[in-house]
Amino acid sequence: MREGKTFNRWLIVIAAIVIQMCLGAVYAFSVLVPPLESEFGWQRIETSPAFTIALLVFALSMIPAGRLQDKKGPRLIATAGGILLGLGMLLSSFTSSLPWLYVSYGIVGGLGLGLAYVTPITTCAKWFPDKKGLITGLAVFGFGAGSIVFAPLWTFLINAIEWRTTFLLTGILFTALIVPSAQILRNPPQGYKPTNWNPPASKKKVEDYEPLMMVKTIPFFMIWVSYWFGTTAGLMVIGHAKQAAIEVALLDPIQASLVVSILGLFNAFGRVLWGFAGDRFGREKVLTLLFTLCSIALFMMALIPGAISFVIGVILVGLSFGGFLALYPAVTSDYYGTKNLGVNYGIVFTAYGAGAVLGPIMAAYFKTFSGTYIPSFLVAGGLALIGVILALPIKKFSKKV
Repeated sequence: MREGKTFNRWLIVIAAIVIQMCLGAVYAFSVLVPPLESEFGWQRIETSPAFTIALLVFALSMIPAGRLQDKKGPRLIATAGGILLGLGMLLSSFTSSLPWLYVSYGIVGGLGLGLAYVTPITTCAKWFPDKKGLITGLAVFGFGAGSIVFAPLWTFLINAIEWRTTFLLTGILFTALIVPSAQILRNPPQGYKPTNWNPPASKKKVEDYEPLMMVKTIPFFMIWVSYWFGTTAGLMVIGHAKQAAIEVALLDPIQASLVVSILGLFNAFGRVLWGFAGDRFGREKVLTLLFTLCSIALFMMALIPGAISFVIGVILVGLSFGGFLALYPAVTSDYYGTKNLGVNYGIVFTAYGAGAVLGPIMAAYFKTFSGTYIPSFLVAGGLALIGVILALPIKKFSKKV
């Protein structure tokens, strides 16, 4: 218990934010690809799979990364993630073919994302049982803010030193920031509790579930499917925000780029806001509100023409998506304990991978074959409504866990 008494747990939060900001740069991928397309004559349909592959590998690698984190501790796994993410960017600087880009940015970089992402979240949850939602929100705030930092930075660097050197310097920067931050991460001592804090008397002790036990429960199904529908909506808008702003809201390219920045800002802000609200008012209630807001936003973007309604919709989707990323790790901990939280949340996070496939591909499909994004907004709004139905009774079914 000595380490728990002398170690400043807020250092974990600072390290988590630094790591997550580097990882969140993945959302600014659209800034990196235009110079590659210009140099090699590639189409967006050819370069965009690198982004999809990175998110898929990211989500799938969370399961083994979570298992290793639970058994070996967060420091080693986060360090490996930082090295792999930096290596992926370094290798991307040598891109001369699409398969090379898919492997370097998509597979190597995506694996680095998965290894480094799970460790700060689960570590923060273990150190802050008294502020689980807020602290998880702060941890993933960095991921949402990453695109706000790196999109303008990459734009400047590409114009100043071209794209290859930008990839190279980014790889070095990621490694230099993530690896030292990873050395701060550690699990609390067995039986750790914050000073002057005790679990609420009305709250029963949560059993630590093994992964196979967890996936057999009804709440897991409701958590996974609702998370899938929420991330489908968020990643669809993130992946197509600029083009949709131009074609649906009739904004010019500069205004559309500003919309992307606004989306990133509220995505980041929502992670802290809703994480805190989940602690105060109950995570299931807040999730129900978020799905309701997300559905309203998507129907607004589809059915009410004009730039104002579109921007308001983007803001609400960003807030909702940020809330999903903050609340679902805490919900997983609430129902299934912290002992196996790394691997358990890794399994839950595969819903994000499913959303990374369904959302962007659905939007691209409707844009290609119907000439508009409107049907994809309507479908995603309907899925968010189903999310309301799934999130509302999770707590009731949790009594049967």
